[in-house]
Amino acid sequence: MSHRYRTSLFACVFLLLFTGAEVAHAGFGITPPYVRNSSLTRNSVYEQEVIMVRGNPDTELVATVTVDAPEVESWIEVLEGTEILLPRGENRIPMTVRVTVPSDAEFTDYSGRIRIRTQPSDEQVQEGAVSITLGAQVSINLTVIDRIIEEFRIRRVQLPELNAGRQIGWLYFPGRIAFDMRVENTGNVDFAPTRVTFDIYDVRGEALLEQTENLGRIRKVAPYATENVIAQVPTRLPPGNYRARYNIYNKDEINHSGELNMIIREYGTVQAAGFGLRGLSTPHLISVMLPILGILIVVMYTGYHLYYKRNYRRKRYV
Repeated sequence: MSHRYRTSLFACVFLLLFTGAEVAHAGFGITPPYVRNSSLTRNSVYEQEVIMVRGNPDTELVATVTVDAPEVESWIEVLEGTEILLPRGENRIPMTVRVTVPSDAEFTDYSGRIRIRTQPSDEQVQEGAVSITLGAQVSINLTVIDRIIEEFRIRRVQLPELNAGRQIGWLYFPGRIAFDMRVENTGNVDFAPTRVTFDIYDVRGEALLEQTENLGRIRKVAPYATENVIAQVPTRLPPGNYRARYNIYNKDEINHSGELNMIIREYGTVQAAGFGLRGLSTPHLISVMLPILGILIVVMYTGYHLYYKRNYRRKRYV
């Protein structure tokens, strides 16, 4: 092996070991490298998180963010501001991009980019030192459409323990199943599951004991957001262990279904309260409302009779 060849090989190894290590040390990237939505409507608000990732975070950096999207620049807001601190020791720093579509936006495609440039903070820069600036680019691809989309995705469900119902006089107040759903609204308007049904079986899942569904509306989730919502479902089953098969509906179609174990405790065991008047059966509700309605009729009739009698006497003596 010639002297020149050995010298060149040594130089290459040196560059790989030292220069290559410095590049990894200073590496910077983003994920995902885009802000993308193809189902925006006028007045809609969309947020997307972009994670800034860097290599060995042994220095404090500042990321300067600029938006280069002339058509939609006024729509774009970086919630953390235009200068974001990347602290020492942190290699994943989130940046939230919010898109607010105006009411007069045209129904078309829009594009642009967000530029991110990093450099050491003022405290990290020593006099006479040379600092290396690294950056990345987030592409913007948005579409505003003239169509309402009502869709959602169920990310998770939970079925906490609950109290059995209770008897007060002739009235039975059912237990309350607080069916917890983590809902991602994949549409472009406020939306949520429209109905939840439960088929409740014995613990072996063989004998069907009760069919029930939620009472009242389920709170809606903002477009593109993911939140926990509760479906309030009544049950008149006694304490025990059960197997519940649930269906979550988007209007008339089943969006998500599954099975869960359900545990009903003695009344007063679990802190969550049961249903009030809303949970009463129709006959029981009628038995409560009829006396109240009767009393109101008597009061109104008596008041009208007294008013008429008093006016009649005034006219008679005038």
